[in-house]
Amino acid sequence: MLYDRPYMQKPFSTQDKSVVEILIVVLIVCFLVNSIVGIFSSTINNFIFENLYFSAGAISSFLLWTLFTYSFFHDGPFHLIFNLLGLYFIGRAVESDIGKTNFIYLLIIGSALGAFFWLTFNNSGQFLLGSSSMVMACLSIYCLKQPDNPITLLLFFVLPCKVKPRWILIGVLSIEVYGFLFNEISSSSDIAHSAHLGGLLAGGLVFYFLRQGKNFPSFVLDTSKSKFSSKKSGSSTVDNSDFKINFSSTSELQKEVDRILDKINESGFGSLTSKEKVTLDKAKSLLRN
Repeated sequence: MLYDRPYMQKPFSTQDKSVVEILIVVLIVCFLVNSIVGIFSSTINNFIFENLYFSAGAISSFLLWTLFTYSFFHDGPFHLIFNLLGLYFIGRAVESDIGKTNFIYLLIIGSALGAFFWLTFNNSGQFLLGSSSMVMACLSIYCLKQPDNPITLLLFFVLPCKVKPRWILIGVLSIEVYGFLFNEISSSSDIAHSAHLGGLLAGGLVFYFLRQGKNFPSFVLDTSKSKFSSKKSGSSTVDNSDFKINFSSTSELQKEVDRILDKINESGFGSLTSKEKVTLDKAKSLLRN
């Protein structure tokens, strides 16, 4: 495992934090603030409700940011906990695979599509909140990326059970479609199955976009590719590391390793060239101490 290697054990800094880790902190803070404010100030609580939750009224008032801000708030601790677990166990794997920038776009598209799907069938005074559409987007792209790679789940949090991701996706999709048709449409449930379906669709769209060897535009200058680019037929990886590394110089080697790790952090391990992978393997023993 790459993260078990000594040179991956870097001193902690905010730049080392993943998007998932930052998002988890934000979700917890928003939940605590919202809960505390709700006890002491109904005015501020109403302001949050009207300006940050998603609803038909918010869109008609051109509060377009609510397409995303609704994902930061949750209706109770269990709602929050389930989404945090999904982000922690699924989101981290997806972020590592496709890179930070692509992962941020995945979350944004998942949130927006979830809101639009929900609005299509819920426009009579209801409101939407929760990051479930983001979690569903992560689940969808994870299962599509490696459908036959078995994973172990704890059935009822006790019994270990191996299952292929393709069956997880089919099962979740079936449950959401059933819940949408027989519960949400009839208003017999408060669960936003339509938003979940929007998130699943978002994951599928991002998967097929990245599989073509494309990347979403980065917030910083970065020409590296995601892991999907290495799978594109007829494509070849451009090696931008033609210079040789002086393995006898620890400082020079450390700088190169840091550069490679930053590239992994931004665009995933699959973005590395063959020479960069060789460099990491060679640096393994040299930087052990």
